[in-house]
Formats: sequence, structure tokens, C-alpha cells
Amino acid sequence: MRLSRCSMLALTAATASAFRDTSPFFLASTSEILSTPAQLKSATTLLDELSTKLGACPSDYYVIASQPGVHSTDFATGKSAPRLGARMTGEDEAIRSTMIVNEVVGVLETKQVRDILETQCGAQTTVIDTSAGSYSTDFGKEPRVVVVTFPSPPLGSERTQQLSDHDGLLFDIVGRLPSKKYTILYLTTPREFEESESPVYTSSNDPYQEAMHMDLKRDYSAHSRSDDTKNSSLFDEYQYFTPGLFMALIAAFFFIAILYVGLSALMSLQVSYAAFEKDTSSTAQKKQQ
Repeated sequence: MRLSRCSMLALTAATASAFRDTSPFFLASTSEILSTPAQLKSATTLLDELSTKLGACPSDYYVIASQPGVHSTDFATGKSAPRLGARMTGEDEAIRSTMIVNEVVGVLETKQVRDILETQCGAQTTVIDTSAGSYSTDFGKEPRVVVVTFPSPPLGSERTQQLSDHDGLLFDIVGRLPSKKYTILYLTTPREFEESESPVYTSSNDPYQEAMHMDLKRDYSAHSRSDDTKNSSLFDEYQYFTPGLFMALIAAFFFIAILYVGLSALMSLQVSYAAFEKDTSSTAQKKQQ
């Protein structure tokens, strides 16, 4: 298996921007589910889309994996989730539909997706406790929702290994399903960043997505000032003269200069009082006759 092909984000859409408060979403199904990958979606929009697609009840089993505390950068290589990566990149020929959203703004709850399947497909739910170390292979009759909840991975060096262990357990469960007609929904929630970490923003080639990213971009550096800045001067804390202000002052200067020249030209006009008096001379009277 080539690890470069297991990079789910690199092969579908390059990560154009990394937000601190977003997390990815993955869907893989052995059924035909029309879907399109996206760089950025809100949790509400994604839920509405899943409600439409899953409302047709395309599968017999729906495995909802809930992995809290992760970020899109955790899946930039195939080491964190090699089995999931194989499904998302087409290495598993049984998978006929995939969907990746690199960054989901907000939290897509497991209960929301489960309620859709229970209401529209009449599915029953089986919850697997991963902390128990073992689980029952009796998943029940179809249609069935299998909910697998994982703990948040640590922030240290063991993070990648634990995500890989979760990936192995998830696909051990998938391999034991009675039916080969299944859909995997990998739901995540944003991870917690250490104070020393800083968000990474890079440009996007898509103007529409770039505009959305500019609206959602947060400036965390403004909130990370130390207590030492409390004693600094106002000129250190605030910028009073911005480039826009300088441009406005220069433009105002030219407008005032033009107005001054115009008014000066008008004021300099001189007309004698005799120009408004009636000419009563004999020559003028002859011209009038």
C-alpha cells in the first residue's frame, strides 16, 4: 500500500486553509450515494445533505464512528487511519461512494444522524463501548445503526498511534457485519490546541471558498497579549494613523486646493458699476433710432 495514496485530504482536495475550530467528515459506502467532496461546509448544511441522501435508505447497516478531538491535519498522512484511507482513495473495490469534507464548521452530532436513520429507515441502534475492550458480534437484524464512540486522542507523540488503533477497531467491526451493504459515517469534533500552537492560513484557488474563509477567519493573536502590555503606552497598543487615513487626508488636501482656486477665480472677477448704467448719450440715442 502506498502511503501517499492513503492521504485522504491530499488526494481529494488539498487543504487550502486550516481552521482551529473545524474538523473533517468522511463517508464511505458500498451503495451508490451521490455526493460531492468539499473543502468547507457548516454542520447544518452537511446534516441537511445527509438527511436527503440517507433518507433513501441505501444500505442495510450504517456504522457511525464518533471521533472527538481531531483536526484535518491529523489525517494528512495515511498513518493515522490507513484502513479508512484505503476506502476513501478507491483501494477497496467494494466502496462505490465516498464523500470528504475537510473542514466542518460546527459540530455534527451522532444523535442527529442516528435520528435520521431511525425515523426515515426504521433502523434499530446498537452502541459499541470501545473502552470495554471487546464487543458482541450480534449486530441484530437490518436495517441497523452501529454507533462506535472513541475517546479523544492525546496531544503528544502517541496521538497518531491511538488514532491508528481506533481505525483498526472500526474496520474490525465493519468486517464482522452480516451484510456487505453498508455505509460508514466518520464524524469528528474539533481538537484542542496547545497555547504555543498557532493557526495556519494559506490561500485558496477557489474564489468562492476564499471569500468564505475570509469571513470565517479568526485572529487569535489579538487575544494572546501578555500582562506586560498593560503598562505600555497607547501608541504601542493602537495604530492611530492607518494607510487608509493617510489616503483620505491626501485626497482631502487636493479637493480643498481645487476649491480654493475656484473660489479665488470667482472673487477676482471685476465689473465696473458703469456697465449697469443706461447710456443716455446722443450717439446711443441715434443708434436706437
